[in-house]
Amino acid sequence: MKKTLIIAGALCFSSLAFAQHPEPVISYLEIFDIETGTHQVIKEFPYCVEAPNWTPDGKWLVVNKDGILYKIAPDGSTDLQEIYTGTAKQCNNDHVITADGKWIGLSNNGATRGFNSFVYIVPFEGGEPRQLTPIGPSYLHGISPDGKTAAYCAFRGPDWQHMEQDIYVIPVKGGKEKRLTDAPGLDDGPEYSPDGKYIWFNSVRTGRMQAWRMKANGKEQVQMTFDEDMNSWFPHISPDGKKVVYIAYHDYEIDPGSHIADLNVQLRMIPSTGGKPVILTELFGGQGTINVNSWSPDSKKFAYISYRLQDEINAPKKEMSVQLYSVRTLIGTPELFAKNHEYVLHRLAQMGYTGVEAASYDNGNFSGLTPSAFRKEIEKAGLKITSSHTARLLSKEELSTGDFSKALEWWNECIMAHKAAGIPNIVMSYSAPLQNEAELKTMASYLNAIGEKCNAAGIKFGYHSHSHEFKEVAGTTMMDYFISNTKAENVFYEMDVYWAVMAGVSPVEYMKKYPGRFQMLHIKDKHEIGQSGMVGFEAIFNNFNKAGTKEFIVELEEASTPNILKGLRESALYLRHASYVKQNYK
Repeated sequence: MKKTLIIAGALCFSSLAFAQHPEPVISYLEIFDIETGTHQVIKEFPYCVEAPNWTPDGKWLVVNKDGILYKIAPDGSTDLQEIYTGTAKQCNNDHVITADGKWIGLSNNGATRGFNSFVYIVPFEGGEPRQLTPIGPSYLHGISPDGKTAAYCAFRGPDWQHMEQDIYVIPVKGGKEKRLTDAPGLDDGPEYSPDGKYIWFNSVRTGRMQAWRMKANGKEQVQMTFDEDMNSWFPHISPDGKKVVYIAYHDYEIDPGSHIADLNVQLRMIPSTGGKPVILTELFGGQGTINVNSWSPDSKKFAYISYRLQDEINAPKKEMSVQLYSVRTLIGTPELFAKNHEYVLHRLAQMGYTGVEAASYDNGNFSGLTPSAFRKEIEKAGLKITSSHTARLLSKEELSTGDFSKALEWWNECIMAHKAAGIPNIVMSYSAPLQNEAELKTMASYLNAIGEKCNAAGIKFGYHSHSHEFKEVAGTTMMDYFISNTKAENVFYEMDVYWAVMAGVSPVEYMKKYPGRFQMLHIKDKHEIGQSGMVGFEAIFNNFNKAGTKEFIVELEEASTPNILKGLRESALYLRHASYVKQNYK
């Protein structure tokens, strides 16, 4: 029995396959110029537009909106002009223009069995559709250059639990469908090469979605992409037969057999003979971005659609930072930072975060970059550096003797690096649980001494608490002792409100007990902010003035799904919509 994948072809989360974005979006119709490596938005739409084709004569782009096909000039000089498709009014993202420009093949959702798409053909100038596939679901992706054969992804089986998903072809004039693939898992996106000799498609048969190529009769199926951390969908070959553009999804965002909307994706290109992919651009998109071939007739450009969630744009803007430890699986090492930081930081800014708290200082550098270079990358994304977590822990010997002079030497370079990066706050991120009053005294003195050094450099110093700081030791707690035995001008405290709750104490009580000492707070929940209901965020925010809180930092140690960026987005929107969260606390 073949592995069955439920989300494939044109399936989606919404009730209609032509409205595949679960939330309202703004659509940007873009053109990518291969020769210059640049892209340009030619039209912005305050609603969902999907899946552009480029007509063979170069005069039009064809897109899908609300189940209807429209054409628009490639320079954006015209409005959307409806293409009449008769009774086919639930067109999904799978539509193909024949090489002679006279016909449009399309997939249209039937009225039975939910997402039961059938393949039709209709005159380009408009007319009544003629059904090609006798059964569904069938999702069209290619028509042979001679216009005689349609290639599509077909779901065939007795019910949804036992469907196999393979590449089929059928004569355009009518006839029986023929199955070309039978590998385990989903095969999708079949598209003919310009000479008609090959069909390109994508397959999950190796465990990760990759681009494949086979002869038009289904023989000699060969893997063409070997992306190690991406799932590659919908290979589109250029009219000159030399280049293939495809969309790639990050492993951390999606399962191999899914290609849903509103995710972080890349557009990549390989030679049609195979080879190492080139990343052309990174964007927020996915379903609807480039489902079908959108190359210009001269093979110099292609069209695609990127998206922004309307809520991200329209929600109230508020000053809030995010702890970069939250995205450690994406940019937590110098290697990962170099690879992913541009997209991740840009995406955080789009969500509404205005600043970051670094967590990557090491031997004078941040994420493997010099202080000035690190700051430049953060600011390039439209963010500021609010603060930075780092620590030089005291050894058992240093704690027992009270001699932490060598530890203070470490802070000299650390403070210089933070000053060079323009970071206004350094926060000691951790101290191991202490055992007695002598260790408490040494640590409090250590914090005071670090704070004095930071003050001399024009930087503020703070301490970040977890849960063990609220546990009893020597008749008090680490938190109470530290606050009572450090000077307010030397040390502020960054309480993690979630860990305080987990320790069984009230963050608000501590904010009232030590007014003015909590310059920063970590706003955290079990997963996404506000999801658990166990942290009283409204009372916490309403006591910012009492606590002296000027900044808050969102941190997710993990999200409710493997997609941490999705969790951070939901957290940002929760706080942006919360009436008790002010725009600015300075």
